[in-house]
Amino acid sequence: MKKVYVRINELLHQHNLSMNELHHRTGIRRAALSELANGKRERIQFEHVEKLANVLGIEDINEIITLVEISKELEE
Repeated sequence: MKKVYVRINELLHQHNLSMNELHHRTGIRRAALSELANGKRERIQFEHVEKLANVLGIEDINEIITLVEISKELEE
């Protein structure tokens, strides 16, 4: 089964940012960023994707979100 994965942790590392710095630059709530980073959020707003792309200079949405295969054990 496939699941949408938001690459917040990778983006933080690539751009040498803390969660707090990303929050201040994008205006996205820290709690929302943390939930996205930890896979706790079921939805991502297009506005958040746009803010991340604009602030981090991202041209390809695949740098922000992707699909990953999850094992059967993790589904249950």
